[in-house]
Amino acid sequence: MEGVLTRTPTGRPRVAAVGAILFVCLVGAPLMSLFPVAVWDLALGLGLGRPELETLLVTPVAVGGTVLMVLIAACLLGGAGVRQPALCACLVAGTSLATPLVMALLSPTFAPVPGDSQVNGAVVSAVVATAALGACVVFGRRRHRHGVLPGVAVAAAALLLLPMAAEHTRDRSTERRSISQISGFGHTIAVLDHPKWSPVRVHEVHGGLRMTYVAGEEADPLGTEPERKVPPQPEDGAAPTPDGPDGSSATREVAAGPGVGADRPEENSPKALHVLSWTPEQRASGIHDGCGFPGVECSEQDSMVVVHRGTDNGCGPHLSEVRTRLDDGAIASVHPHGAVAPEQLFAVANALRAETAGERDALIEEVLRG
Repeated sequence: MEGVLTRTPTGRPRVAAVGAILFVCLVGAPLMSLFPVAVWDLALGLGLGRPELETLLVTPVAVGGTVLMVLIAACLLGGAGVRQPALCACLVAGTSLATPLVMALLSPTFAPVPGDSQVNGAVVSAVVATAALGACVVFGRRRHRHGVLPGVAVAAAALLLLPMAAEHTRDRSTERRSISQISGFGHTIAVLDHPKWSPVRVHEVHGGLRMTYVAGEEADPLGTEPERKVPPQPEDGAAPTPDGPDGSSATREVAAGPGVGADRPEENSPKALHVLSWTPEQRASGIHDGCGFPGVECSEQDSMVVVHRGTDNGCGPHLSEVRTRLDDGAIASVHPHGAVAPEQLFAVANALRAETAGERDALIEEVLRG
């Protein structure tokens, strides 16, 4: 197969053909990528309430618009002296139509430039189309000319790599946000000083900086074993009292400290906890902030404030957070992620301390590593 560019007597590609290719890729491809969005908005704007009727009306518009775009691009490329203008136009149009679809389905978070999804789809379509026709030009200058096949391969590879690029971009964005949130927090950060817990995420929330810690593979991350109440043994000759629905004598786990714990032992080993470092504005309301609201019960134990909040399922109040004061007077609170035994939550609160000078760099490294 021949290449896509004609040549002057000196063997160099014509400038007009190169200009036409760049125009189709950099201007035509973004416009083509916006065509599916326009068709979709048209289908939604009909409001007929019958999907089959909307499809019947929109399909001729979609097919006709695609054919018209290919014809315009082919005429422009053919007039500039590009060989195989129809194939090149089909390659650009197919790439421009497929790129926004792939981005919407497989990499919706991929945003290489500021703007919404339509803007990013148009930019990525232009880049992919330029790379595809550029590969056709490069391989067309060699002895073995392959036509548009190199461009098809480049476009397919680029579309397959979009999800990986989106994942890398999201990771980089998360890293930058974590660094800025930790280094830019102008108040004391509470640190969970325990080797079996490691920070993995950080978020700025209302009232402070929330760090998420995850536990290791150990069943009991803080080395505490829940107390158990042994049911009374029946007297000699008496039948055991069935505590469970199956008639067996059930053992109920007793939560250490005030409040209601989980009844299922397998849920009493938390895998994640949230540690919230309060801002001075939130701290100004006092450590008992919100305790007067309906459905909120607060109690003090060992200089900590234990907060229970009611539920709508009739199970009564559940342990919501444990608040404590750090050495420098700052306030931090521990929030369970899922069901958690209260004694473990109290142990985590006791292990909290205020950050030391220069510790934020090490904290950032731990979050990024996690």
